[in-house]
Amino acid sequence: MPVLIIVVWSVSYLALGLLWAFGGPGYPFDAGRTGAGGTLLDPLPAAVGGGLLVMSALVAGAVAVLAARGPLNRAPAVVAVVAGAILAVLLPDVRIMMTAGYLPVMLAAALAGQAEFSMIATMLTWPSVNLLILMAAGVSLMLLGARALIRGSRHPGSPAGALRIGRYATAVAVAVPVVYAVTRFGWLLGVPVGISDQFLADIAEITPIGAGLSTLGLLGAVLTLGLVRPWGENWPRWVPFLRGLPIPARLPACTALAVSLPITSAGLMYVRKKLTGEQVGPAGAAGELGAWLPEMLWPLWGAALAVAALAYLARRRHPAHARRP
Repeated sequence: MPVLIIVVWSVSYLALGLLWAFGGPGYPFDAGRTGAGGTLLDPLPAAVGGGLLVMSALVAGAVAVLAARGPLNRAPAVVAVVAGAILAVLLPDVRIMMTAGYLPVMLAAALAGQAEFSMIATMLTWPSVNLLILMAAGVSLMLLGARALIRGSRHPGSPAGALRIGRYATAVAVAVPVVYAVTRFGWLLGVPVGISDQFLADIAEITPIGAGLSTLGLLGAVLTLGLVRPWGENWPRWVPFLRGLPIPARLPACTALAVSLPITSAGLMYVRKKLTGEQVGPAGAAGELGAWLPEMLWPLWGAALAVAALAYLARRRHPAHARRP
């Protein structure tokens, strides 16, 4: 399946990249204009951005052809992982996380009369969909390369070592969303955590949205604990028909990996903006530590979550894996 996805994407974006490079319609990035985008391609002219997409499509197509002919060697496997990480992690911005995280929160807020339904439509645009497509292609490339690298590895490690690494990574992946939630729930309750009283008054109308996103983060933090706990290996008793049965190792691991990508992309965008002096957060947030500092930790959150997921998968699939007491 990853090879098919890469082939379809490379052919499609080779044609689209050429179209956009020569001034064709539908270019999904800002092309240097003032817009909502925060990706690495948004500041570049369409001719440059289209050309880079053409090069990416050619690289992806070459990897797919090699994979179709047989197992990838180490060099093309590394190229696949690096190219995939660029497409899936480095290139996108916060819009993927906004679409996945804010959409249900915004829908609930709109149903409760706390937001306008028109705000939801602003998330479902071609530029946002394009980023999802790029991420899907990038993930497919990373999977293809990672499989080849794992297949060639002679030192799988031990379950105990994987558990130790997983515990450290899980601790970080749980701590970051808790820190974020402390600020957002504090604001919802009228406590100016990390910000001034005046700034809290200015953003009072949107504090329920931040608290809603924090709730999703806390739910994810609880589920992350399952990567190092026994209940993350067997279905709990309250799950009908599945209670007591082993949880497929790929289910939690792949879910955590999928979540880690948009978190990391969003965090890297915030870091880039902060380093270049651009605005991060609502207007007037520059001097409000609590309004931007938690987002600076998101790349650490995403990376830790990915490491925890890989450690969980390695531990569960190791031949010598034994259940912890």
